[in-house]
Amino acid sequence: EITTNVKGLTFRSSEESPDMYASIDGVMDRLKRKLRKYKERRLDGYHGGKHMAEDFLDALESVDIEDEAMAEISPDPSKEITEVKTEEYVDPEAPVITVIKSFDLTKPISMKEAIFALDYVDHDFFVYRDADSNEVSVVYKRNAGGIGLIQPSQ
Repeated sequence: EITTNVKGLTFRSSEESPDMYASIDGVMDRLKRKLRKYKERRLDGYHGGKHMAEDFLDALESVDIEDEAMAEISPDPSKEITEVKTEEYVDPEAPVITVIKSFDLTKPISMKEAIFALDYVDHDFFVYRDADSNEVSVVYKRNAGGIGLIQPSQ
């Protein structure tokens, strides 16, 4: 298992096999793929994209181009243009929500009950309102084994 931080983001990869060296090679390949994908998406404008100065310069240039185009369309500034067409970029690799689930969090339950319920749901986590603190918490099955608990900070 490898966990690394890059500019505030945590990348985690794990691999299991009988051969320790094969596991190391496998986890390194997975981590390389994740980092490569992050770099490509960052260069494409996700995760912050270019530096702010470059974005600002691009925005200024596009405003100048739009002003010139508007001047060609309507040379008389007293005439108002009521409709401006803009094209929205649609990311083909954007995650798509496939299922929406709602949880009834009005009735608080204990952490033991939540762990018990974790065995009967079709996913690796269970969201519940804790009876002791009355806060929303999450119990989850860890990849390394055992149960994890996520609570709001106090």
